Parts: sequence; structure tokens; C-alpha cells
Amino acid sequence: NNNNNNNNNNMMHRIRNNDVLCSTILRYIHHVGNQDYALVVSAYLLQHPNINLTRVDERVVASRDIVGIIRHRQGRFLAKTRRGTWKDIGDDLALRWVSRHLRRMVEEEEEEEEEEEEVEEEERVQ
Repeated sequence: NNNNNNNNNNMMHRIRNNDVLCSTILRYIHHVGNQDYALVVSAYLLQHPNINLTRVDERVVASRDIVGIIRHRQGRFLAKTRRGTWKDIGDDLALRWVSRHLRRMVEEEEEEEEEEEEVEEEERVQ
């Protein structure tokens, strides 16, 4: 009977195509669920061109919407446990994870703009 429980447990932690793997490890971005998540984020931002992701309140609204879209598609936000299994992190942590991802996107965009400005300044000086 204990073996049957283990099988049920493993079934709960099996990764599905619509799951988002919440990790900073690069290989997980290639998972189909993470690729789909990236498309959801891109589509959301295209549909909301005036959103200001530097504002926490707007980022929270966007995160809530994005988590809702993924959940509506029966997707889960999974994190790896110490035992090496995957577990749904729940909506609160999923919101934090998405919000952090959106904040990083803004930071990377700002860095790219700064680099472009530096190149343009160097070109003017020469």
C-alpha cells in the first residue's frame, strides 16, 4: 500500500507541458510551459502598452492577470523541492515570482537603453 502512495505522490509532481518551472536555472527556460509563459507575458504587454512595470501596483495587477491566464490553462507554477521533486508553489509565491520576472525585464530594458545612449554619445564625440 505504501508503494501505491509513492506512485500517487510522483504523479502529483510530474511536470506537464503547461507548467511553469520557477527556477533561475537556464535549462528550464526551454521547457514548453516556460516558453508558453514567455508568450503569455509578451502578449499581455502588447495588449497593455501603457502599463508602467516600474510601479509596484501596476506590476502586481499584471502579475495577477498573468498567473490567472496560466492557471486558466491548467498550468501550475512549480518549484523543485529539496528531495528533487516538483511542487506547485501556490498563487502567492507565483505572483511574487512573476512580479520579480517583470521587474527584471524592466531593469534589463533600462540597462540596454543606457548602453545605447553611451554608444550614441561615443559616436558624437568621435
